[in-house]
Amino acid sequence: MRRWILRPLGWLLGAALLATLLLAGAIRLDQYVLRWRAERLQADIKSLELRKSTYADARRLEHRWFDNAQEKVCRPSWCDLRIFLNNTSAQHLQFLLDHPAIVAVYHALGGRVAGASAFIEVRGDVLWGKGIGVGIETLETQSDGSPVQYELEGSVGTESHRWIRARHPEYEIGGPNACTSCVAGWVRFSPFADPRDVARLTDLNFACITRWPQCTKQEDILPTAWKELRAEAAKGAETLPNPCTPEIIRSISRQAQRIQLLKVIKLESEGVQPLMTVRRLPGGGPLHINETQEFQLPAEITGLGRVHIGEPLLLFENSPCGATPATPENVSAARLGASEGWVPPIQSVGLPFGTPDAPNIDIH
Repeated sequence: MRRWILRPLGWLLGAALLATLLLAGAIRLDQYVLRWRAERLQADIKSLELRKSTYADARRLEHRWFDNAQEKVCRPSWCDLRIFLNNTSAQHLQFLLDHPAIVAVYHALGGRVAGASAFIEVRGDVLWGKGIGVGIETLETQSDGSPVQYELEGSVGTESHRWIRARHPEYEIGGPNACTSCVAGWVRFSPFADPRDVARLTDLNFACITRWPQCTKQEDILPTAWKELRAEAAKGAETLPNPCTPEIIRSISRQAQRIQLLKVIKLESEGVQPLMTVRRLPGGGPLHINETQEFQLPAEITGLGRVHIGEPLLLFENSPCGATPATPENVSAARLGASEGWVPPIQSVGLPFGTPDAPNIDIH
């Protein structure tokens, strides 16, 4: 009698254990498939070079990821392409949200909602934007034993956004400061960033999708970028003696709506704040409303201490440089940046002080 009871229970327990193992194996396989595909997608994105790859290159990549690609508009003059990869749980997220008991079992077996995405932007048959990112559901237990759930995110890509970093004006590394439900890091770069920097920083760690224990920090998801960010913070990277280097001037000039060439004609040291009177030099275009040919500026706007009568200056509107000496090297960098313009759309600011010179500085 006892044997007849124990045998079915044994078979039942064995079947339950086998089902659990098969389910856990299927969940892990699903995660490894997503990781493998995401790593392939990252390799494809890295193979495209900004301002060099073409619409044809973008279309080849779209065909490779056809089942996961979404187009907004895609033609040689303008193409916006998005690619989305998700694991099975992310594809059925609403079902999981409606069934918390199933979610608990899924998490207990090591399952995590995860996904990767990429984008490509072509303007005028040239690649002007690209990027890739990943998001992974993360579960942690705090020191008091209470659970905490958040999304670990990492992304690398172009952004038509104004920023200036002293060490590298064509890219920046950072993350949100006030995100209560995520841990995120990003790398943003301009289309003019050095291809070597772009390739080096496009280093998302997709092993976090399958890793156990889980990734929990920005340095886990963006190892190369976060190592650089920590090294710069230790060195005080933003405290350079001259923040307006030719490389930064080139970047500012590309983004500026107006650059003026001025000449100092008078200095006034009396009063609370020393002032200088400057004159706009010819070729700067028509004056705006309420503007005069001569006007005053705080002498400290150059950030270089004392200025001299007759000294030429470059004035950048709404930029951290303000005014800077119009040396041949600085003017060359300003001409180059202004001629490059910014995208989208592709346009350059006016060049009141001549056409671009070939740069005699090492600007990538």
